[in-house]
Amino acid sequence: MFTIVLLEPQIPPNTGSTGRLCGATNSRLHVVGQLGFELSDKTLKRAGLDYWEHIEWEYFPDLDDYCSSMVRNKSFHLLTTKSSQPYTSRRFKKGDFLVFGSETAGINDALLKNHWHNTCTIPMENSRIRSLNLATSVGIVLYEAIRQNNANEE
Repeated sequence: MFTIVLLEPQIPPNTGSTGRLCGATNSRLHVVGQLGFELSDKTLKRAGLDYWEHIEWEYFPDLDDYCSSMVRNKSFHLLTTKSSQPYTSRRFKKGDFLVFGSETAGINDALLKNHWHNTCTIPMENSRIRSLNLATSVGIVLYEAIRQNNANEE
């Protein structure tokens, strides 16, 4: 099982869609920090459909406490457009945390700088496009992590 971490997400349908993806893959979802919406938001619920009861998820309000605990105790990957290392070159292990920043600001620069060896990116062919949708990005990286682990079990 993997843990998807959304740091300060701002758009409820992205969090809802990510929750649905986590439910489908038996992954955990951690929603962290100041949100751009209420957790009771109907667009969040609509994007996750009626699957929320089947999703293992938790909200952590304190971003700094969460990140401090995560870097001390967990194996994690920071997804950022600022990295040059493609996510496909990373080795994902069961139990890893896949960390994504907010749609508007990404991951805090201090966290990236202090853990640069944990960063990776989704390469894009068109340099005029800054980034992909958050839920799309989560799906791409999560399924690569699942693929790697399934290949290791064969």
